Amino acid sequence: MNLFLDTANTDCWTDLSGTGLFSGITTNPLLIQRAGLKTSTETYQALYERAMKLGFPCIQFQVFGADWLQCARSIAPIGPEVFIKIPANKKGFEVVSELSLPDRTTLTAVYSDGQVIAAEALQVAYTAPYYARLKEAIDNADALFDRMQDIAFETELLVASLRSNEQFLDLAARGFSSFALPEPIARTFFESTLADKAIVDFEEAARS
Repeated sequence: MNLFLDTANTDCWTDLSGTGLFSGITTNPLLIQRAGLKTSTETYQALYERAMKLGFPCIQFQVFGADWLQCARSIAPIGPEVFIKIPANKKGFEVVSELSLPDRTTLTAVYSDGQVIAAEALQVAYTAPYYARLKEAIDNADALFDRMQDIAFETELLVASLRSNEQFLDLAARGFSSFALPEPIARTFFESTLADKAIVDFEEAARS
């Protein structure tokens, strides 16, 4: 299982870093904005340093602005643990091809099996399909996601846009194994009131 924290909230990073559950962090300009930050390479540099200090293996930053290729080239040197997120459209495919860093590239904003085929052809590390957004837009989202999974061999599907623990757990049970988890899910999916009660019982027994 490959779990990423899908947030730019560094308080959340700090709180959950010690669990060892997360393979890295994913961000995008919307998440940067929600964290009260400005999307810039300087912000990316500061977030990278924070993530590395907390022990996360990698962090993903998305291109922005008019010149995605130049932006990608400014993101890449931030550190070898940085993955570059590029939207999966024609412009993005051209940037991926010109950048020639497929092992450090994630194609994002994926809604179709054709985009996954493109990711396969480009052999990028990750492809990020948006589950909840797609499910809210079309009736056959689950069937389409299963087909994406059948197509993906060279690229790893990194499922993003999750609204609930139930969505996450259902997809995991169906064989999906890489997820970008928003903060509410990341904070609660491994909690159990029954486990908490059992632990209290153990501690009471130990003290008696």
